[in-house]
Amino acid sequence: MLARSKHVFLHEGTGLPAAAAAALIVMGTVSSLLRRGAAVKPIPRCEEGKQAVYAVMSLQEEEGLGPEARGDWFMSSGRRQRGWSCAVSRAFEAAAYAYVLAENWRKAALTFSEQAAYDLQFGDEHELTAASALLRSAKCYFQIEDKEEGEFAATKHALKKAIALFVKKNNLLLAAKSCVELAELYLQHHQLRNASDSYEQAADYYGANRRRNRYCRFKANLLRFTAANEEVLCAMGMVPVKECKRRSSRHIKSSDPDWRARVRHLFSSTSIIQQPWM
Repeated sequence: MLARSKHVFLHEGTGLPAAAAAALIVMGTVSSLLRRGAAVKPIPRCEEGKQAVYAVMSLQEEEGLGPEARGDWFMSSGRRQRGWSCAVSRAFEAAAYAYVLAENWRKAALTFSEQAAYDLQFGDEHELTAASALLRSAKCYFQIEDKEEGEFAATKHALKKAIALFVKKNNLLLAAKSCVELAELYLQHHQLRNASDSYEQAADYYGANRRRNRYCRFKANLLRFTAANEEVLCAMGMVPVKECKRRSSRHIKSSDPDWRARVRHLFSSTSIIQQPWM
């Protein structure tokens, strides 16, 4: 009897349309045969997991399942499993992007955080994926208009953890980008010295990238000067620093004609691997 893929668990007992379950059974059968064939290079397990999630997403759309319902389904599927599986990590990621499509930025932020926590349970090899998920979580928090108490701390924690992981994995470019995000978060809360320090750290991580390095140094020096002379600047009638806004402060709305492009751009700098969710 042909073996079924271990990723078929995503569909058992979930109420997903039968077509989706059938698709994964076929995928499991094909991948099992390929692994047995001596002349065929085995398909990596993580690649199988991604393909399985993509197949389910396509079938869900064909069945007319809305994005938030798709997100809830993937979350439920992922939480039922034990042990590490690429398919589970991808299920959390798919859920988060589904919530983004539903414009539920809060659930998206929490789901990316859950993906990161899941990946971090299972060793150093998953730390880069976790760091990218934390950076995406922070970007989702930025998009929430009516922020709740504690979400500033959650955003700051996600960014600081992402920076530490990116540095540990020697991905200094994403570490620098995370530092810029953290600097803008501090600016939103009028923490000028912290913002200056974050820009300075970003400049260090950008290293040989002269244009970005010099820009971050300039921002750091400007904020340091402003913090030291804020009272004088206000007395001169200059705009208070507390009114500074995030460069991309306009919240993304599905009513925007280019909203999908804006969402893609929002997440394009969160990973060295581009994701096809959008």
